[in-house]
Amino acid sequence: MIARAALVSVVCLLVVICGNAQGLTVRSAPYSHECREPLPLAADQVAYLFVTADSGDAQAQCLLGFAYHQGLSVNKNDAEAAKWLLKAAQAGVALAQTEVGYLYESGSGVPQNDTEAVKWYRKSAEQGLDKAENNLGRMYFGGRGGLARNSEEAAIWFRKAAEQGLAAAETSLGMLYRFGEGVTKDYAEAVRWYRKASEQGYGGAEAELGIMYLHGEGVAQDYVRAVALFQVGASHGDASAESCLGYMYLKGYGVERDYAAGFQWTRAAAERGIAAAEQNLGYAYENALGTVSDYHAAFKWYYAAALEGLPESQNTIGYFLENGRGVPRDNVQAAKWYRKAAEQGHAGAQLNLAVLYATGRGVPADYVEACMWFLLATAGGRKDGAETLVYLRNVMTPEQLREARLRAYRWRSQPVPNIAEVPPSEGKAVTISAAIQP
Repeated sequence: MIARAALVSVVCLLVVICGNAQGLTVRSAPYSHECREPLPLAADQVAYLFVTADSGDAQAQCLLGFAYHQGLSVNKNDAEAAKWLLKAAQAGVALAQTEVGYLYESGSGVPQNDTEAVKWYRKSAEQGLDKAENNLGRMYFGGRGGLARNSEEAAIWFRKAAEQGLAAAETSLGMLYRFGEGVTKDYAEAVRWYRKASEQGYGGAEAELGIMYLHGEGVAQDYVRAVALFQVGASHGDASAESCLGYMYLKGYGVERDYAAGFQWTRAAAERGIAAAEQNLGYAYENALGTVSDYHAAFKWYYAAALEGLPESQNTIGYFLENGRGVPRDNVQAAKWYRKAAEQGHAGAQLNLAVLYATGRGVPADYVEACMWFLLATAGGRKDGAETLVYLRNVMTPEQLREARLRAYRWRSQPVPNIAEVPPSEGKAVTISAAIQP
């Protein structure tokens, strides 16, 4: 899903400056570099920047701001970077405006302020700078900086940048087409934009295109091709590609199953904050895949993924807490995590929450609430939990059963089964740990 990773990453522009600013002679002729794209500057040019920037030259102010931001030929100083870049931005230098937006978004040298970031991204985007168009699209997509979340507006700005060949924007536009966000869902268009970005060696696009081959979306399913794309993406430093490559090794898709390699790639991606990799690493530790069994470590990584909102991990965290697996038993916290997953529609968590309400563990006993969650779980495809079903049928009044069904209907906005019509199944409710995912 789009939420599997940041939609796009902010590109922090570099100005390559050679030499040391100390003890350099000043050129008698002005430099000719405009602050538009990163350009190599000779050491004496750096010294000259101080003179011309102080005199009010906006291009020099822009370049000097980048020098301070990157710590190249001068000591890195985000406050000084912000000071000089802001001067250039106020003078209308588009690249400086974009970088000032980035400084406000990241809180580098200035107080973090998404509203200011949007303001400066827009000024630069209106001058046609592709990076600013891309960043403004991100802010619309995320509903940040005082903007209402607007996928259609995001698509407009991503397209402007993509049509200028910016790989990050091409990738983002591909994602919008893949999921039908702000544009009509179109796998072929998604593949087309991913390929454009992949041809530039953009790791994020290589990972996304690999996922298309993994699932056979817009292309013939091809695990071997998917692995190749993940490998290239990983070689380009993309964390999502590392996560997917780990998944392929753990599953043995398109490559000989290798738990050790799967564990290593998964851990690398998890340590870079990829939620799916965090979940997969928890699964590896729980099931001793490429490592020793370690419930404490499994809980740690499941918890990280649960904080990112993955319902499978939230459900598993609830199970670990309920059963004291790697952590002390805590039914109150178990109920909390089951609810988080249940409210996202996770049928297993809904059933687990139903059991807690039926037995009064971690939450006050409430047969109506228990029955509501049981019905939602059944509607979501769960067929187990026979003991809970029989118990609720025996202890609830007809009025309570009707109320539970009404609550379930309101929650789901679709018909739910009558508990009296739910066929009996065998066994207790079973909580299954999170499955590994790409």
